[in-house]
Amino acid sequence: MDSFITPTEGWLVFLAFAVSMIGIVWFATQPHKNKDDHLVAGRNVGTWMGAFSIAVSWIWAPAVFICSQKAYQQGLAGIFWFTIPNILCFFTFAPLALRLRRLMPQGYSMPNFIWHRFGGNKHVHLIFVAITLGYEIGAVVINALAGGTLMSALSGINLQVAILCMTVVAASYAVWRAMPASIITDFIQMSVILLVALVLVPWVVMNAGGWQVVTSGLAGISGSTNVFDPWIVYSFGIPATLGLISGPIADQMFYQRVMSARYKTVVKTFIFGGLIFGIIPIVLSIFGFVAASPMVSGLTITDPQMVGVAVIEHFLPKWTLFVFAFMVLCALCSTLDSAYIAIGSIWAIDVYQRYKNTNASDKDIIGASKKAMFVFAVAGTMIAMLPGLKLLWVFLIYGALASAALVPTVLSLYWNRLTARGAFWGAFLSFLIGLPMSIYANASENPHLIVVSALLSVAVGLIVCLYDGLRNKGPAFDFSVFEKQSAAT
Repeated sequence: MDSFITPTEGWLVFLAFAVSMIGIVWFATQPHKNKDDHLVAGRNVGTWMGAFSIAVSWIWAPAVFICSQKAYQQGLAGIFWFTIPNILCFFTFAPLALRLRRLMPQGYSMPNFIWHRFGGNKHVHLIFVAITLGYEIGAVVINALAGGTLMSALSGINLQVAILCMTVVAASYAVWRAMPASIITDFIQMSVILLVALVLVPWVVMNAGGWQVVTSGLAGISGSTNVFDPWIVYSFGIPATLGLISGPIADQMFYQRVMSARYKTVVKTFIFGGLIFGIIPIVLSIFGFVAASPMVSGLTITDPQMVGVAVIEHFLPKWTLFVFAFMVLCALCSTLDSAYIAIGSIWAIDVYQRYKNTNASDKDIIGASKKAMFVFAVAGTMIAMLPGLKLLWVFLIYGALASAALVPTVLSLYWNRLTARGAFWGAFLSFLIGLPMSIYANASENPHLIVVSALLSVAVGLIVCLYDGLRNKGPAFDFSVFEKQSAAT
C-alpha cells in the first residue's frame, strides 16, 4: 500500500499523541507513596474509570484491525465469531474477578494467589508466572506491530522505526507513573476512540451511498451472512472463542484492574467494561462490509489488515486519516502501557519479591517493576520487528497460551480437591503441547490444525486437573484460610 500522508505528517501524529498523554499524566497523577499506588492505583478506582480502563485495555490490535479484516473477508459470520466472544469474556470473567478479590483483597496477581493457594509450591507458581508473562509479551508484540504497521502504511515511516516509536511513547508514561497513569490515560483514550469511531464510520457510510452499501457487503468477499456458517464456525469461531474467553484468565491487565477497583464495584466494572468495549469492534467492522460491497467501485484492498485505512482514504478527506491514526494510537498504546505495567507487577511481586528479595521495601519493589517494564519492552519490540510476522498469527498463537491457564485457574479458585501437582501438570502440559502446535498450525495456515491446537490446549488441562482432583485422597483445601485472612485485613 502506498503511503497516504508524508513521513513528516506521520511524525506529527506521533508527537501530538505523546505530548497529549504525557501532559495528562503529569497534570493528573502524583508521585507514588507506596507499592500499592504504583501497582494497583491505591485500590480505589471507581466504576466508570475502571470500566473505561478495562474496555480500552482490551481494545488491542485485533479489535481495531482484525474486526474490519474479518468483516471484509468472511462477512457477518466472521465478525460475529470475533465480537461475541470478545464481549462475553468480560461477563465470564466477572464472577472469577469477584471470587479472587473476595479471597485475596490485598493481592496483586493470579500467580500471587496461586502461591498462597498451593502452599508456596514453586513449580506451580512459576508455570503460572511463565504463562502470564508470555501472554503480556504477546500483547506487547501484537500492539507494537499493529501500530507500527499502521503508521508505516499511512506515512511511509520505516516499519521498524514506527514499531520502536510505539514502544517509546507508551513506555514513557507507563514506567513513570505506572497504574495511575494507565487508568487516567485509559479514560481519555476510550473517550477519544468512541468519539472518533462514532463520527468517522457514519460519515463513510453516508459518502459510500448509505446503509444499502453496508448490507450488500455483509457476506464479505468470500464469507457468509449466516453466523452459523459451518466452515467459519469451525475454522475461526472455535479457536477464536476459546482464545478470547481464555484471554482474561491469563491476562494480568485484567487482574490488576480487579485489584485496583473498589471492592463493591468489581462486577459492575467488568460488566460495564464489556458493554463499552463491544461498541468498537461492531462499529469498526462496518469498514469491512463497505470494502466488500459490490456497489463500491475504485477501492482496491492490497492488505486486508489495513482495510479500515483504505476505506477512510477512499471516502473521506485526507485530514481524517490523522484523526484515525490518533484514535488507533489511543487504542494500541492503552494496551501497550497496560501490558508494560502488568509485566512490571508480575516481575516485582512474583519474581523479585518472591525469589530475590523477600524483605524488599516498597521502594525496592517499585524499582524492580520499572526495570522489568524497560527490559520486556525492549524484548517485545525486538520480536515485533521480526520480518513476516502477521497480526492474525500472533492473535491465535497467544490465544492458545491463554487456553493453557484456563482450566487450572478456574479450578484453583473453586475446587478444593485440586492439588499443586494437578494444577502444575495441567498448565504445563497444555502449554507444552498446545503452544508449539498452535505456532505450527498458524504458520502453516492449516485450519484443521488450528482448531485441534485450540481444543487440545483446553482439553489437556481439563483431563489432567480432573484426574488429579478425583484421585486426591488427602484433605481438601480449606478456602476459609483466605476468608479468615480477608476478615482480618
